Amino acid sequence: MSENVFFGVVTFLIVLGPLVILHELGHLWTARRFGVKTLEFGFGFPPRVGGIWTGKTSVHVDDQTAYEIDRDSLVGKTATIRTLLDEQGRSVAVRIRPRAKGDDAEASKGGLIITGKIKSFDGNEMIVADMLWSFNWLPLGGFVRMVGEESSEAVGSLGSKPRWQRIVVMGAGAFVNALIPFVLLPVVLMIPSEKPVGDVTIVTVFPGSPADDAGIQPGDKIVKVDGRTIENISELQQAVTVKLGAQSTWEIESGVPNIFARPAEPQYQYTGDVEKVTLIPRWKPPSKQVVAMATNPETEISLASARVFDATVGLNTVISVVDQPSDTLYEISNEDAALLDPPASIGDILRVVAVAEEAGKHISLADARLHDNGLGIKTRIQEGATGVQISTENSQIVKKGLGLFGAFPIGWRHALDTAVLTRNALTTTLIGSSNPQFEGPSTVGPIGIGQLTGEIAVADAGFSAKIITFATLAATLSLSLAILNILPIPALDGGRIFLVFVEIVRRGKRISPEREGIIHLVGFALLIGLIAVISVQDVTRIIKGESFF
Repeated sequence: MSENVFFGVVTFLIVLGPLVILHELGHLWTARRFGVKTLEFGFGFPPRVGGIWTGKTSVHVDDQTAYEIDRDSLVGKTATIRTLLDEQGRSVAVRIRPRAKGDDAEASKGGLIITGKIKSFDGNEMIVADMLWSFNWLPLGGFVRMVGEESSEAVGSLGSKPRWQRIVVMGAGAFVNALIPFVLLPVVLMIPSEKPVGDVTIVTVFPGSPADDAGIQPGDKIVKVDGRTIENISELQQAVTVKLGAQSTWEIESGVPNIFARPAEPQYQYTGDVEKVTLIPRWKPPSKQVVAMATNPETEISLASARVFDATVGLNTVISVVDQPSDTLYEISNEDAALLDPPASIGDILRVVAVAEEAGKHISLADARLHDNGLGIKTRIQEGATGVQISTENSQIVKKGLGLFGAFPIGWRHALDTAVLTRNALTTTLIGSSNPQFEGPSTVGPIGIGQLTGEIAVADAGFSAKIITFATLAATLSLSLAILNILPIPALDGGRIFLVFVEIVRRGKRISPEREGIIHLVGFALLIGLIAVISVQDVTRIIKGESFF
């Protein structure tokens, strides 16, 4: 786990950092195009390591300018300059003083307080490099500072610009993030890579499920879903999750049992006749608690019945070795664990399997239930969005990449799918839906992303496969950032855009800067709280030994 955590932190920064920087560059470029005064672009977050000053801002000096530093030695020095606009619209230096710790440029009524490096004097004109490209200690992306968003009086402020320009500037970062997958995913598809290909076959159909209502039977082969050819389980999962709550058309080839098949041979024979059926994948599939004897069939299912649908029920859970087991499930006493061969000790995590080949790490279901009779009973079983369980027959690994004209349409479709999946992840989180196979995407927080990237980094896969996986992850994260940022959540870009629309509804009357600050502060606190909740879920999955793939 420590290896995964280390690589997770490193790769998380590698993947997320550039996405955030590109997001902020979108803000920077549009702000400059509209004449908004930009003050700083930071790589990472403070404290600062250093920086480079650029720009050629002209500031007029006259006999009214107060110097707190010798004018003859100003060139090459970093100074803080208080400016005002004169009748000709020029920025006139009121006071020039050495830059002090904590000095940053800020808006000032009728002018600016700027910080920068003085490059030269041309008569009464002082040329100042007042755009700082800073390098900071916390490598978590970047940021852009511009003259006040709320101030309409400060020279060159964002708040002084027309409303449509303010909306474009604040939405530019999300636009860049949304654009990245449409470039990155087609490129990924052109890289030759290995993928499993086979017949995706229905193994189980839950009674009363959408698949059952559509007439789908065990042994049926899924050929296409909504026009998409299905060659492996992951393709089916994506095709299902993008259509949650919407009608989906499946092309099914009926199969009959191959009674003469050996274990390694296809278990079904197919006629070649393809039938189209329609179903609606469910947002919130039924979840039943596995019990010894079901007294309420709507909410409970017996262990025997559950294992008919899912033979792993009761397996692949984990139990921890403790000194004194409580009433909490999945605990085994230190005394009982000492009897294993090799013995386990306090703090060890044992995975429940059918047959324990490594007794110090694994424990059989039968042995586990001797210590905890509820193990394998108080678990839950979900039917998934469609109510089917599947397998892949005639599976083989093929290596191929798409051509230019084939990669872009499919890549753009995948990008649109990613947007839908992100929306579905947020929806399933809000409605309290869990995430078994084919039920819907789960929401993963920063810790989960770090763990996921760590799993990818240490996975037993070739270099090209890892590059493809990282690129796909980056595309997904980028689109997720775009969607999250554009939502009307205070403290995010979407929240600021929403306040501009509120201003429009109020016929140009702005919310006071003080009140707007409070709104963004509350929104930021709620956002941090949401991240904390999701992070707790991530930690729980890590403790249980669950993969984020």
